[in-house]
Amino acid sequence: MSADGFLAGSDADLLRAVLLALRSDSDVQAVLGAPARIYDDETQGAAFPYAILERHEREPADGSEFCGAEHRLRFATYSRFGGRTEAREILCALRSAIDRLQLDLVGQRIVLAHVTYSDAMRARDRRSFRGVLRARIITETV
Repeated sequence: MSADGFLAGSDADLLRAVLLALRSDSDVQAVLGAPARIYDDETQGAAFPYAILERHEREPADGSEFCGAEHRLRFATYSRFGGRTEAREILCALRSAIDRLQLDLVGQRIVLAHVTYSDAMRARDRRSFRGVLRARIITETV
Protein backbone atom coordinates (compact mmCIF):
# COMPACT_ATOMS: atom_id res chain seq x y z
CA MET A 1 0.00 0.00 0.00
CA SER A 2 1.49 3.29 -1.03
CA ALA A 3 2.00 6.10 1.43
CA ASP A 4 0.74 8.51 -1.21
CA GLY A 5 -1.99 6.30 -2.66
CA PHE A 6 -4.61 4.92 -0.30
CA LEU A 7 -3.42 6.51 2.92
CA ALA A 8 -4.07 10.00 4.13
CA GLY A 9 -3.26 12.09 7.14
CA SER A 10 -1.30 10.63 10.03
CA ASP A 11 -0.86 7.17 8.44
CA ALA A 12 0.72 8.64 5.31
CA ASP A 13 2.85 10.96 7.47
CA LEU A 14 4.10 8.00 9.49
CA LEU A 15 5.03 5.95 6.42
CA ARG A 16 6.79 8.88 4.76
CA ALA A 17 8.75 9.53 7.96
CA VAL A 18 9.69 5.84 8.36
CA LEU A 19 10.88 5.59 4.75
CA LEU A 20 12.85 8.84 5.04
CA ALA A 21 14.48 7.69 8.29
CA LEU A 22 15.44 4.31 6.82
CA ARG A 23 16.72 5.84 3.58
CA SER A 24 18.94 8.29 5.47
CA ASP A 25 20.28 5.84 8.08
CA SER A 26 24.05 5.39 7.64
CA ASP A 27 23.99 1.63 8.34
CA VAL A 28 21.23 1.13 5.77
CA GLN A 29 23.08 3.31 3.26
CA ALA A 30 26.18 1.14 3.74
CA VAL A 31 24.30 -1.85 2.29
CA LEU A 32 21.68 -0.20 0.04
CA GLY A 33 23.57 2.82 -1.30
CA ALA A 34 23.22 6.54 -0.62
CA PRO A 35 20.42 7.45 -0.69
CA ALA A 36 19.33 3.96 0.28
CA ARG A 37 17.32 2.08 -2.34
CA ILE A 38 14.16 1.56 -0.28
CA TYR A 39 11.01 1.94 -2.32
CA ASP A 40 7.30 2.12 -1.74
CA ASP A 41 6.42 0.41 -5.01
CA GLU A 42 7.33 3.50 -7.02
CA THR A 43 10.04 1.93 -9.16
CA GLN A 44 10.42 -0.87 -11.67
CA GLY A 45 13.71 -2.65 -12.27
CA ALA A 46 15.64 -1.24 -9.31
CA ALA A 47 19.38 -1.83 -9.05
CA PHE A 48 20.41 -4.62 -6.68
CA PRO A 49 20.39 -4.69 -3.71
CA TYR A 50 17.17 -2.90 -2.75
CA ALA A 51 14.17 -3.06 -0.43
CA ILE A 52 10.45 -2.49 -0.95
CA LEU A 53 7.73 -1.68 1.53
CA GLU A 54 5.27 -4.41 0.53
CA ARG A 55 2.53 -4.00 3.07
CA HIS A 56 1.16 -1.67 5.72
CA GLU A 57 -1.60 -2.77 8.08
CA ARG A 58 -3.14 -0.51 10.68
CA GLU A 59 -5.42 -1.29 13.60
CA PRO A 60 -6.65 0.90 16.43
CA ALA A 61 -4.68 0.39 19.64
CA ASP A 62 -6.74 2.50 21.98
CA GLY A 63 -6.32 2.00 25.68
CA SER A 64 -8.14 3.29 28.69
CA GLU A 65 -5.80 6.27 28.91
CA PHE A 66 -4.63 6.86 25.35
CA CYS A 67 -5.70 6.80 21.72
CA GLY A 68 -3.32 5.16 19.29
CA ALA A 69 -2.72 2.77 16.43
CA GLU A 70 -0.71 -0.36 15.73
CA HIS A 71 1.08 -0.39 12.39
CA ARG A 72 2.51 -3.58 10.93
CA LEU A 73 4.96 -3.07 8.08
CA ARG A 74 6.40 -5.74 5.82
CA PHE A 75 9.54 -5.07 3.82
CA ALA A 76 11.02 -7.32 1.15
CA THR A 77 14.70 -7.08 0.32
CA TYR A 78 16.39 -8.32 -2.84
CA SER A 79 20.05 -9.19 -3.21
CA ARG A 80 21.76 -10.81 -6.16
CA PHE A 81 25.52 -10.52 -6.03
CA GLY A 82 26.31 -10.91 -2.33
CA GLY A 83 24.23 -14.01 -1.76
CA ARG A 84 22.64 -14.92 1.54
CA THR A 85 25.30 -13.01 3.48
CA GLU A 86 24.38 -9.74 1.79
CA ALA A 87 20.68 -10.47 2.29
CA ARG A 88 21.25 -10.94 6.02
CA GLU A 89 23.38 -7.78 6.23
CA ILE A 90 20.53 -5.78 4.69
CA LEU A 91 18.03 -7.26 7.14
CA CYS A 92 20.38 -6.54 10.05
CA ALA A 93 20.82 -2.91 8.97
CA LEU A 94 17.06 -2.42 8.61
CA ARG A 95 16.44 -4.07 11.99
CA SER A 96 18.95 -1.77 13.71
CA ALA A 97 17.49 1.32 12.03
CA ILE A 98 13.96 0.38 13.11
CA ASP A 99 15.14 -0.25 16.67
CA ARG A 100 16.64 3.28 16.71
CA LEU A 101 13.64 4.90 15.03
CA GLN A 102 12.84 8.36 16.37
CA LEU A 103 10.48 10.42 14.28
CA ASP A 104 9.09 13.93 14.52
CA LEU A 105 5.42 13.49 13.73
CA VAL A 106 2.60 16.01 13.97
CA GLY A 107 -0.12 14.88 16.34
CA GLN A 108 1.37 11.50 17.20
CA ARG A 109 4.42 9.92 18.75
CA ILE A 110 5.96 6.47 18.57
CA VAL A 111 5.45 4.41 21.70
CA LEU A 112 7.13 1.25 20.41
CA ALA A 113 9.00 0.25 17.24
CA HIS A 114 10.55 -3.16 16.82
CA VAL A 115 11.10 -5.96 14.33
CA THR A 116 8.95 -9.03 14.88
CA TYR A 117 10.38 -11.30 12.16
CA SER A 118 13.12 -11.48 9.56
CA ASP A 119 14.43 -14.21 7.28
CA ALA A 120 16.41 -14.57 4.05
CA MET A 121 15.86 -17.23 1.40
CA ARG A 122 16.79 -17.97 -2.19
CA ALA A 123 14.31 -16.35 -4.58
CA ARG A 124 12.38 -18.21 -7.26
CA ASP A 125 14.78 -17.08 -9.99
CA ARG A 126 17.51 -19.11 -8.19
CA ARG A 127 19.97 -16.22 -8.79
CA SER A 128 18.93 -13.78 -6.08
CA PHE A 129 17.98 -13.81 -2.42
CA ARG A 130 14.80 -12.40 -0.92
CA GLY A 131 14.65 -11.18 2.62
CA VAL A 132 11.49 -10.52 4.60
CA LEU A 133 11.30 -8.17 7.55
CA ARG A 134 8.17 -7.46 9.58
CA ALA A 135 8.05 -4.49 11.92
CA ARG A 136 5.50 -3.33 14.46
CA ILE A 137 5.07 0.33 15.33
CA ILE A 138 2.64 1.57 17.94
CA THR A 139 1.75 5.25 17.88
CA GLU A 140 -0.09 7.41 20.35
CA THR A 141 -2.09 10.53 19.57
CA VAL A 142 -0.69 13.59 21.35
